[in-house]
Amino acid sequence: MKTRSEQLADMQQRREKILEMIREDGTVTVKQLTEAFDLTQATIRTDLRELQKQGVVQRYYGGATLATGKQNTGALLLERQVNLEEKNAIGRLAAQQIENGDAVIFDSGTTTTAIVDHLAHIHRLSVTTNAVNIALKLGGEPGINILLTGGTFKFPTLSTSGEKAASFFENVLAEKLFLATAAISPRRGLSYPSETDINVKSAMIRSAKTVYVVADSSKIDKVSMFALPCAWSDIHYLITDKGISAGAVKAFEKLGVTVLVA
Repeated sequence: MKTRSEQLADMQQRREKILEMIREDGTVTVKQLTEAFDLTQATIRTDLRELQKQGVVQRYYGGATLATGKQNTGALLLERQVNLEEKNAIGRLAAQQIENGDAVIFDSGTTTTAIVDHLAHIHRLSVTTNAVNIALKLGGEPGINILLTGGTFKFPTLSTSGEKAASFFENVLAEKLFLATAAISPRRGLSYPSETDINVKSAMIRSAKTVYVVADSSKIDKVSMFALPCAWSDIHYLITDKGISAGAVKAFEKLGVTVLVA
């Protein structure tokens, strides 16, 4: 039986994961949370009440959302400041993997967004993306053709999601995919705070010849809520920063993943 301190630690960790899910999707239902954590509705409602007391979520009948649109924007902007230097270095190195004439897929995310700031050397490019902000960044560039997926708009990540977004990739063939992740572990694979994008990311992988996972070192050896069902043979490169340990590099390369350190 767990001690009181262990129970409190579990509760705190669960509430942090609930907040991650809400920041990812903008909203979540009590039903989704009870299924995800295998807990009673009463326990989940207690968690949501506490998060509301902290001022980070707003409860509604059957679920919760981020407190306000303004705070929603603030959460996104704050996230963009985390590990900014590392993400910029990763973006620069990832951009060096792109050549004129490539057909590429950009996943949504702060690290994938950093890539597009380093594409001055590219004059011809076909881009498919579920990231509205990436489409806006590249849309006015001459020689760059943009395909933006349909689906449900997720404000916190400025992306489109759902079955329509996933089905968009059925007829897409790309040389390279730059895939974001919330967590990556040699033992547990890639994982995310929400399951809403899992089908989209799986569809992206099926559409690409070469898959680059871009993740700063703070995400390595971590595990989030929902696993991405793919084999390590589907992942060809991990682009990360100097914070990765030698042991982690060895573990990934043993799985067949080439690690590129920015």
